[in-house]
Formats: sequence, structure tokens, C-alpha cells
Amino acid sequence: MADTSNTILIRGLDKHLYKRLVGRAKEGDKNVAELVNEALRGYIGQIDSEIVEDVDPRRIAISGGSVFLSKSDVLGIHQEVGSFYIENSGQLTFDKDVDREAFACIERIHNTGRLRVPKEVHHLVLLKSGRVNGVIEKY
Repeated sequence: MADTSNTILIRGLDKHLYKRLVGRAKEGDKNVAELVNEALRGYIGQIDSEIVEDVDPRRIAISGGSVFLSKSDVLGIHQEVGSFYIENSGQLTFDKDVDREAFACIERIHNTGRLRVPKEVHHLVLLKSGRVNGVIEKY
């Protein structure tokens, strides 16, 4: 667990970048420390040529690829890890059998990619995704 009792002063920090970060934190319902920690993990991982990330079994990340989820997939994941969330920057397609019961298992969807959903459940996806950053396609 991180030590949150220390204040860290950073000289030379770009005030414009910091203000942008504060805005992003507010938009994402996070605090600045969370975003800075994420950025530092990413940077350290880059320079060490390894991914440095906390493993969260409730997080499903789709980065650049294409994933197709059926109702049984969603219910199976829920059975294994409980309520989960999806981060999609690739293409995620929900099968036509994905219904209200299946969507109840998904805590939230952060979509910056292409999200394909049956037209019957389109409104449920909008509720789970909050703000739409990527493309949501009804089929």
C-alpha cells in the first residue's frame, strides 16, 4: 500500500500541464495522485522495457485488438471475478444475446475505441460508459 502521508514538492513542474492533469482527474473521477502514479508506472515500464502495472483481475483491457463477447462470456467472467469493468481502445463487439442480466455484471465500460452493441441494449451501454470517447455502433 502506498504511503499517502508524505507531501512531495516538485520544482520546475509545468503549471499548464498540471492544470490539464487536474482537469482530467476531475473528468475521470480520480485524484491527481492516481493519475501521476499511472503516468510514472507507464514511464518506468517504458524505460525498463517492461510493463509495470498493478494486476486487477476485475479489469479487462482491450488495446487495439478485436474481441467478441457473448452473454455466456460475460456471465462466466462475472462468475470468476465478480463485477468487472472493461477498458476498450480496440474493437469490442457484444453478441446479440447480451441482455440486461449480462450488462448488470459489468460495472462500467471505458471506451476510446469502437464498441459494437445490439440496438436493443444500446441505452444500457451508454449508461455503463458514462461519457462517450470512442465510437458506439448499434447493429
